[in-house]
Amino acid sequence: MILQLSELISRAVEQALEDRVAIAFSGGLDSTVIATIAKKHANVELFAAGVEGSEDISYAQKAADALGLPLTVVKIDEAKAMAVYARCHSMLALDFLKLEILVPAYCATEAAAAKGHKVMLFGSAAEELFAGYDRYYICREEGKDVDALLREEYKTLPQRDMAYIKRACRCLGIEARFPFYEKGLADAVFSVPVEERLDDREMKKGMLREAAKVLGAPDIVLKRKKRAMQYGSGVHKMLFKRVDEINRNFPPASSRSA
Repeated sequence: MILQLSELISRAVEQALEDRVAIAFSGGLDSTVIATIAKKHANVELFAAGVEGSEDISYAQKAADALGLPLTVVKIDEAKAMAVYARCHSMLALDFLKLEILVPAYCATEAAAAKGHKVMLFGSAAEELFAGYDRYYICREEGKDVDALLREEYKTLPQRDMAYIKRACRCLGIEARFPFYEKGLADAVFSVPVEERLDDREMKKGMLREAAKVLGAPDIVLKRKKRAMQYGSGVHKMLFKRVDEINRNFPPASSRSA
């Protein structure tokens, strides 16, 4: 199954490529798998964004070196984080927890646009395919139908996370593409019993890690634990210090209409 999975992931990434392509890169499993495949078929440049000394910046630099790919790092300080949050809110009046995730993604995309890129790849959908969030394990403990939850969250991504990223990217003149959101890949993964997809709570996404090993992803990434973008980039901690101000000045659309 892992060999078949690695072939399906390769095909999905190849279908998303142009001759020249940017990748939103955190040095995490998802973006590194995409980069490992993409570099064989295209002119690839990696873009990472985060707070000085953040985990994502550290891993992105090490993983990029291991892959032999050029990396542009965008350092985010508090002023930049607030300015980008305001910009994203003007496009998408979402609540804090949804919008903060866009800050590092927007910063990376902005840097790619400045270098003339027109297409950028993102690792979205890997969490829903391979059960990358701890809440899925909690749902299992509560006796909930985790397989149904994963399928529903995967199905609705184009109206949620992927839609938000696409909107932000369009404003910068870049087309966002999501290799992990591919029907053939999804059909194969969802055919695997959910218990097998939930086999490693500590590291998470065991199936994808095995496929990444087959695909030749750097060992340092295979051993890295899952960290959501807002935490790995350091953006959550920075913005959360000003969350009351943020919620007051940038309320979600539902609050403004209430």
